[in-house]
Amino acid sequence: MPIKSLLLLILLMLFSPNLLAKEYKWSSKLTFLGFLKKHGISQKLYYNMDREDKELIQEIKAGQSYSIIRKKGKIKTINIPVSDELMLEIRRVKKGFKAKYIPIPYQLIEKTISIRIKKGFKKDLYNATKTHYYGKELEAVYSKSIPFHKMRKGDRIIIFYTQKYRHNKAYSSPQIEACLIEVNKKPFYGFLLDDKYYDSTGKQYQRTFVYNKAGFIRPIRNIKRISSGFTQRRYHPILHRYRAHLGIDYAARRGTKIIASAGGRIVYRGWKGGYGRVIEIKHKNGIKTLYAHQSRFARKLHIGSWVSQGRVIGYVGTSGRSTGPHLHFGLYKNGRAINPARYIRKRKVLRQIKLRGTKYKKLRKLVRHYRPQFKETKARKRSIIKKESQRCLNCYKKLPKQLKK
Repeated sequence: MPIKSLLLLILLMLFSPNLLAKEYKWSSKLTFLGFLKKHGISQKLYYNMDREDKELIQEIKAGQSYSIIRKKGKIKTINIPVSDELMLEIRRVKKGFKAKYIPIPYQLIEKTISIRIKKGFKKDLYNATKTHYYGKELEAVYSKSIPFHKMRKGDRIIIFYTQKYRHNKAYSSPQIEACLIEVNKKPFYGFLLDDKYYDSTGKQYQRTFVYNKAGFIRPIRNIKRISSGFTQRRYHPILHRYRAHLGIDYAARRGTKIIASAGGRIVYRGWKGGYGRVIEIKHKNGIKTLYAHQSRFARKLHIGSWVSQGRVIGYVGTSGRSTGPHLHFGLYKNGRAINPARYIRKRKVLRQIKLRGTKYKKLRKLVRHYRPQFKETKARKRSIIKKESQRCLNCYKKLPKQLKK
């Protein structure tokens, strides 16, 4: 169902005189099966789900908001967000209830930051935006290619980014779509394509890892294969429904050693529904890693234990809802699932990648899209700090008059 239609449907439900929508918080003591029992819903609804859908339910966290829509006291629909992209919809049908995942309606707002350097790259960005996010993200993406320490007073930073909003509140981290960084008046352009950043000629910038000096390493040293990758939301063309997998599955033999991807403190060790035996490790800068489906845990580890990078924490198994021996590895930033592949350090230094063929054509289309916007933004003398823009981003004619000065 298109997002506009879904929004309209929800609005009609909310304002119908016979329907009552109420929001609740998920209790830390409440399991999904307990939730179904509490509301008189058959537990077959859960047991009839496939493995991936059951695993996604484990992403429901304590304190998570969810809504119940009732008609004349009877439950009509329950909506439970399980990620930034999807929510579980439980809807009353003729014979009981039916569950499926549907996209969460949101607004994608496009904004712009444009400042000149006065004191220093990260300091000026923080003073302008009141957050360290942009400085850390730019440093992580470009520090191997851009000499930030050579930036001089008067150099410019321009960032075009998008952010998701729901109920007029931002609910996702900003995503930098394109940027310009001047170093001693020399311009460095960056464009986001398929979760990686490239310059205008198609050369890929190699990300570094500011979150942990050693970076994150694979949690299994000798893997057979990656059996399932990370995806926030994907419409299955055969099943005709939405799927998501908030982690990476590493296929390995039962009993294979699982190691800590980075140093940190264990904050969870135990059984976690469809994830089976799980260990969660908290790292610096709001990052947490999750290791699921273990056959057993390593000895002398408990909640509060500090583990160094590479230490054995458990062994591969099939506990919980699993069709074969593998490790489900999840990575979270401030409670939100992100793709672990972006943060795992490669053992070998990769040669610089340059796009060719279809991907290069896609990149050039992006370059042509942003080129006039960079030109328009550079023509302005005033700083632009997180100003909302239209679909065309910095469409010069559509911006307020005061920004054209």
